[in-house]
Amino acid sequence: MNHLQIYVDQLFKGHKDNKQTRELKDEILSNLEAKVADLTANGTEYTQAVQIATQNINSVDILIDGNKMVYINKFRIELMQAALLYVLIAWIISMPLSVMGIGMLLNFLLLIVVVAIGIIYLALHVKKESHYLEKTSFFNIQNVLRYRKMAWLIWGLFILVSVLGNTAILFGSDIWFSRTISITGPYQFAIIATKYALPVLSILIPLLFNTSLKLIQKHEVNEQYESQE
Repeated sequence: MNHLQIYVDQLFKGHKDNKQTRELKDEILSNLEAKVADLTANGTEYTQAVQIATQNINSVDILIDGNKMVYINKFRIELMQAALLYVLIAWIISMPLSVMGIGMLLNFLLLIVVVAIGIIYLALHVKKESHYLEKTSFFNIQNVLRYRKMAWLIWGLFILVSVLGNTAILFGSDIWFSRTISITGPYQFAIIATKYALPVLSILIPLLFNTSLKLIQKHEVNEQYESQE
């Protein structure tokens, strides 16, 4: 039954080839073959039997372990809202640091990001049609967890490298020659504080991964149905 094999292969196109998907693919193919065989045994032409057997199977996303059906536009609206809040807070925090050159540049860039995310959020939020808000899509929760872990790991490494780099640049010679580290005044202290503080603002990136995971769980379709029952 080559037609069924091609159809099932298309259903799984874009999904990783692993033990789970192979077992699921074999099970679906076996069920389709059995249904087509039953239909043809009762006098249905093979082509028509294939159409009848496959007409109700348009996607296997819901069957893949770890996949969650989510109201995608509700998720996007709240994710943009969270992103806007995080970047706005980062922009406010960066204001006192804008007395330095790099702090001023970062403050200006954050302002641009605030405006851009605000526009996107408003564009998503103004649409109130039910078909827009009820549109669904799939997220693989295992992938989201993996990306979140990677985001925190990369951020942690970035902070570590930033701290070590700034320490080496600012105090490397004093440490090497065992001299006392001295800060001559408020201005120098502000410069040092800025160099250490600015990289910390990048924490909003892994925080967004945390938020996205919570929003996926909040807007999962099955959970919505359960809460209404």
